[in-house]
Amino acid sequence: MSRDRTPTQEEDRPNRKIQRNLFQAFAVVTFIFVLAIALLLPYRLYERDVHESRAKAREISELIRVGLLSTMITSGESEDVRGLIATYQKAYDFEFRMIRSRHVEKQHGVKEDEQATDDLVREVLATGRSKDDWVDRTTFRYVAPFISDERCQECHESTTGDEIGVGEVLGASELVFDLSRKESVSVRLIVDVVLVMAAALITMGSIFYLIVKKGILEPKVWVDREDD
Repeated sequence: MSRDRTPTQEEDRPNRKIQRNLFQAFAVVTFIFVLAIALLLPYRLYERDVHESRAKAREISELIRVGLLSTMITSGESEDVRGLIATYQKAYDFEFRMIRSRHVEKQHGVKEDEQATDDLVREVLATGRSKDDWVDRTTFRYVAPFISDERCQECHESTTGDEIGVGEVLGASELVFDLSRKESVSVRLIVDVVLVMAAALITMGSIFYLIVKKGILEPKVWVDREDD
């Protein structure tokens, strides 16, 4: 029997059903893959951004601690301290606030906005442990304590007027980072990855569909007709 004749609708019905099932299966798989990427990638990027921000904040906080200690021992001038902080802010792009503990407040008083203003700062002053939180969706805050050592005993006193002990909390540094730019980069990355994955899956699925259709389904129709 010649293969030039077009198969009838009745002969081609099983073939069309298989093609429809293949298309539906491919569409479901593509949707699941794209959805999984769209849900998983933002979470992974969020974890990455938090980890990087926390590591950066620790590094800057330590630089400030060492720099402030050196400046205070050398000159103790407030203008030198402000200049040091401004240099770090220009290099790393963050907002800074220094909070004094009760020891330093009693000895030197409170200047400008150095008072502890919320529970996170008060917790750092009470425990001597660093803490961080999110002020809003794109603003990350890191608060680290200033812990006294032997060098601090030359200038600082305890609340009773005695020489301050080693390991006491003298204050805290509050560093605030605006991560809106990093969020925009992450959003663009997510969109790019999702579009590339969707395009790749659609292309691969289309090629697979054509291979099955031309190499398996259409020859099968003619084989079945010849057998009849």
